[in-house]
Amino acid sequence: MAGTMTALTSTIPHPARGRLRGARHVWMLSAGFVILVIMCGVSVWLFDEAKRDADWVTHTVEVGGQLSEIQLLMHRATSSQYGYVLTGSSAYLDLYRRALDDIPGTYDKLRTLLGDNSPQIQRADQLKSLIDLRVKELQAPVSLTIDGRPDKALALMRNEDDPSVSLAIIGVIDRMRFEENQLLAARSKDARDTRLWLLGVSLAGGLMIIFLATVSVAEVRRAAAIQREAQKQLELINVSLEERVQERTAALQTANQEIQRFAYIVSHDLRSPLVNIMGFTSELEALRQDMFDRVKASGAQAEIEETGKDFDEALGFIKTAIGKMDRLITAILRLSRVGHQEFKVEPIDLDATIRSIRSTLAHQLQSTDATISIRPLPTIATDRLAIEQIFSNLLDNALKYLRPGVKGEIEVSATEKGNFVIVRVSDNGRGIDVKDSERIFELFRRSGQQDRPGEGIGLAHVRMLVRRLGGRIGIDSELGKGSVFTVILPRALVLED
Repeated sequence: MAGTMTALTSTIPHPARGRLRGARHVWMLSAGFVILVIMCGVSVWLFDEAKRDADWVTHTVEVGGQLSEIQLLMHRATSSQYGYVLTGSSAYLDLYRRALDDIPGTYDKLRTLLGDNSPQIQRADQLKSLIDLRVKELQAPVSLTIDGRPDKALALMRNEDDPSVSLAIIGVIDRMRFEENQLLAARSKDARDTRLWLLGVSLAGGLMIIFLATVSVAEVRRAAAIQREAQKQLELINVSLEERVQERTAALQTANQEIQRFAYIVSHDLRSPLVNIMGFTSELEALRQDMFDRVKASGAQAEIEETGKDFDEALGFIKTAIGKMDRLITAILRLSRVGHQEFKVEPIDLDATIRSIRSTLAHQLQSTDATISIRPLPTIATDRLAIEQIFSNLLDNALKYLRPGVKGEIEVSATEKGNFVIVRVSDNGRGIDVKDSERIFELFRRSGQQDRPGEGIGLAHVRMLVRRLGGRIGIDSELGKGSVFTVILPRALVLED
């Protein structure tokens, strides 16, 4: 068996190699994460740059649009002026006025857009002066025409028609448009370069992630293959271990049964001589009485009384020892029977069961002026007799060791956790020393002042029953403050075949 186990375990991957593969996986995941973070950071930065470049391009286009709008409005105002002076039509006058009304707002918008460019602002101020001068030139003929003197208006236009102001306006606008076109070309180039960088970073990051993902998938497949092989080997080991566990379990069960039979036989064999001793003791009492009656007849009354006292004291000691030995033998027999006790699983209402036990303790409760309060308790599937024995012992133990002068308060509560029920029996009695918290569950061992009847088998019996029910029992106690017994039981007892 040992050779087989060694051969099997030698095929399982060495822990160092497993740690190396784990470190490699962590490294690849970390590298992928770092690349992803860097790519995201660079992409966000480039996206912001691209957006800013696009905003600048849009800004430049808007400036050009405002310049074209001003030029169009000036052209519209001039042509409307000519039309009104020549025809006197109010439609031309309306066009003329709307054009002049729109020029200030368009200029203000242009001036706002140029807030980042000092040379262009200077040109805009120059343009404003020229526009104001040109508007004055246009207003004089219009005013004469409105006054009903179109001939003078035409004569004024022929004599004072100087194109220098209009040409100057066009020149300034062309110069500003040229500057904006230069900016537009530079900013468009920056935007294209930023987009190319963004595309390159995205492609490079994507390719790197694809590479790492491919390597990771290959590593995962390799690790999965190794894991499958290791699983097969572990299954073989588990089968071997299960066989060994079954063998050991069978051996332990056999040994346990032998110990129980031994305890039963020893207890039975001890009881036979004990019965003989008890019989001979009864005969000695009869002989004593007969002998003393004879001696009394002889008249030695004083000596008889003194010898009788000694004899009665000796017999009392013998009877006390016999009684104690009988109780101990009975306890050993009872504990040996626990191992053979057949359990019957059925639904047990713990609440009703504990209340029934409390009713059987009514006399002790009344005589000790103690109370047992029961919190809501769940229902479990287990053996009824074992449950009654467990909690009868615990409640009787709590009543037995109350503190003198303190009203006894005992409480039974429960909580549920997963597949287990945790029942707590707490009291405000004497309590026990921490160092004796395990000792009290041992056979024939007791703790504290021995002023109560008992042989020290109750809690040992309780722990044996709790263990056979698949649970655990423990105690949390402090001298002079009381104790809390905690019993953990499965919701449903599963009997082994």
